[in-house]
Amino acid sequence: MFPSFVLAVWLAGLQDPAPAPVPETVPGEPVLPLRLEDVVRLVGQNSPNVRQAHLATLANLAGIEQSEGIFDPLIFADATYTYSESPTAGGFLSGQITSRHERRWELDQGVRGLLLTGATYEVQFAQSYSEDNLPPSIFGFNPESDSVLSFALTQPLLKGGWQLTTEFPVRQAELAYDSSLAGLRQSAQDALQQAVDAYWNLAFALEDVKVKEFSLQLAEELKEVTEAKLRVGAAAEVEVVQTQADIAQRTVELLAARQVVGQAQDSLRYQIFQLEELDDWRVDVRPSSEPPEAVASALGWEDALETARRYRADLRQARVDLERFRDEWEVRRKQLLPALNLAVTGNSLGTDRQVIDAIDPVFEFLATGYSVGLAFEIPIGNRQYRGAERVARANYFLAMRILNDREHAVASEVRDALRNINYLADQVRETTRAREVAARQLEAEQRRLKEGASTNFQVLEFQRDLAEALTNERRARFGYANAVTRLSLVQGLNWDGSAPVLPGLDGYAPDDAPME
Repeated sequence: MFPSFVLAVWLAGLQDPAPAPVPETVPGEPVLPLRLEDVVRLVGQNSPNVRQAHLATLANLAGIEQSEGIFDPLIFADATYTYSESPTAGGFLSGQITSRHERRWELDQGVRGLLLTGATYEVQFAQSYSEDNLPPSIFGFNPESDSVLSFALTQPLLKGGWQLTTEFPVRQAELAYDSSLAGLRQSAQDALQQAVDAYWNLAFALEDVKVKEFSLQLAEELKEVTEAKLRVGAAAEVEVVQTQADIAQRTVELLAARQVVGQAQDSLRYQIFQLEELDDWRVDVRPSSEPPEAVASALGWEDALETARRYRADLRQARVDLERFRDEWEVRRKQLLPALNLAVTGNSLGTDRQVIDAIDPVFEFLATGYSVGLAFEIPIGNRQYRGAERVARANYFLAMRILNDREHAVASEVRDALRNINYLADQVRETTRAREVAARQLEAEQRRLKEGASTNFQVLEFQRDLAEALTNERRARFGYANAVTRLSLVQGLNWDGSAPVLPGLDGYAPDDAPME
């Protein structure tokens, strides 16, 4: 009698959705059951692409501070000692001295910097002390100390001036940081999709191993029955050979399925572990989440697209780039203007024999002076700046084109994700029905074999049909589970369908108007 209890047990279990796979453990390997929620958390912590994007974001954040440094005042100080000898005319006016020997000490200190208006400024306090061998009765102070307090301000009135131009490097650094934030979000979503793919691929691979084992067990049971019949003369030897050949083929398929499991586990490990130690590669990861019930989505693609336009990180990144090129175009247009700079200087002087005595007159402003002037320049042809403006303008319209094209690409992705989830929901239903039919066909054929109305070849074919139907059903179920996450991610939502919080990117949401 053909022992059909194995088939009966399997068929009873297959009436419900596929349970979470429980693979056999490998001796010596630690076992780690993983829910889908665990994968989401581990991807955010350990994904190589996410970690790289995070470091890039930190670098761009530091770039903002670096660019703001152009407004930091610069303190300077110079100290100089000079000794010189020079011949004199001799005679009474030089005190009968034929060679002048001078020693001079100079100390300059001050501060210079850049203002938001584009003006450069410098405030300097200079002191000098000199002595020589000439008679002071003829040449005045000897030694002599001079102190000078001076300032200089140069304000561009046309090209290079005012806040738009001056803050351009800072604004570009801020936009680069915003772009990296969006890139980090997109990298996290891409990595999550890859990990979810790997998770459900592994779950399917493990289930497929169970199907291959079940198929092999059916063939081995049939072989035992056929051999028993051969011993009593109720079966031909060729039927045993047929069964043995089929067992060999199914064993090869089982080995291939186990190989796929190993590859799928490595793919998932790479996404969710830091892999700092070799032991991370030995962890036996086991998906423990069950695939969701397969139901068609009632979401309209237009609504899904508007959600994607609002939350997709790559679209926000494209909007950041558009703003960056718009700012650059504005600055390059300003540079087409001629240079007209206002220059203002002023000083206060003090002179005495000793340094300390020369300082007070400076701050009493007893001897002062100032100057005011304009400087104008324009290159003939101005080709350098005209070319830069044309480049910036072309880049701006290119960024606009990229954003528009990207939105249409997202529309295609959203439509495809919706079609796919509805297709897979139908596929799950139909493959379940096909599996039920294949199981009934095998049961009927086994009864016919028992009655002598069928052959081993026909039973083996129906066994293969059932195994294929089981594989197709599981592929459809896990494919649907993957499609559920993908539909959320292509809309820019979190993996569970909730709306994300996008700090730092709120200013790059789309207009309320739908995409044209």
